[in-house]
Amino acid sequence: MKRRWIPITAIALLAIALSSFQVTEGSHAVVTRFGKPVALIEGAGLHFKLPSPIDSAVPIDMRMHLLDPEPGNYLTRDKKSLLVDSFLIWSVDDPLQYYKAVGTRGAAEARLSEVLRSVVGDVLSSYDFEDILTTDDEQSGLARIAVDLQSAASDRVDANKMGLTIKSFQVKRLNFPDQNKRAVFSRMETERQAISSGIRADGKEQYDKIKAQTDREEAELLAEARRKAAEIRGTAEAEAARLYAEAYNADPELYNFVRSLDAAEAAFSGKDNLIILHADHPLLKVLGSMPSSPPTANDSVGGGN
Repeated sequence: MKRRWIPITAIALLAIALSSFQVTEGSHAVVTRFGKPVALIEGAGLHFKLPSPIDSAVPIDMRMHLLDPEPGNYLTRDKKSLLVDSFLIWSVDDPLQYYKAVGTRGAAEARLSEVLRSVVGDVLSSYDFEDILTTDDEQSGLARIAVDLQSAASDRVDANKMGLTIKSFQVKRLNFPDQNKRAVFSRMETERQAISSGIRADGKEQYDKIKAQTDREEAELLAEARRKAAEIRGTAEAEAARLYAEAYNADPELYNFVRSLDAAEAAFSGKDNLIILHADHPLLKVLGSMPSSPPTANDSVGGGN
């Protein structure tokens, strides 16, 4: 009897081994019967099915996955070539539909890579190059593109009924293709030189305006200063003439004598001056009339013999 139970036990254990399968955390399993899905197992743990090859259990990883393909070349609306390095994060949304549409993660990422390339090309072709680099008060051009990319990719995946959902679609880096960098940099340099030339021209125009205004104000100030100086000089000369007239009226001889001394001082004020005069020249008379020494008590009026 014991020997008869051994084969039966072995067959039972083999049947259990062929019928059981394990579902890990973060995964679901699709049970297929002759290749057609018949059940979805969502809970983690040990589960049973009909033995193979009748039933099979296909594990479905429900965690988020990163798809990071190689960078690609794309054209903007204004025909600027860009090297775009992007990535997306995806996860399974409908395991049964996912199994029917793609089956495996490798097939899913191959389909998603096609979607990514198509979506990036379509979205970038609707933007000019400058729109990508600009930044407004709310968000940058690149951030707006990321929103458009995720929306377009989600719509494309939903339309293809792949059982997937796009969690995030981002652009890591934008660059120019190597063969276009030199031409682009040269064009940017030319544009910057044109901008700087315009700025310098505007500065020169402003300088000329300011200088003309300053010169005009300077001329006006100098004219006003000369006018005031002429008025002051005229007033001073009139006052001097008045004082000379008063001095002349008070003592004409003294006035003439003082003016003669002023003239003599002016004539002999320079160095190494040699002046030849007639013996009867008025200046010699003035100099000759000057006393050789200060007056004494004997020279006073009424003194001496």
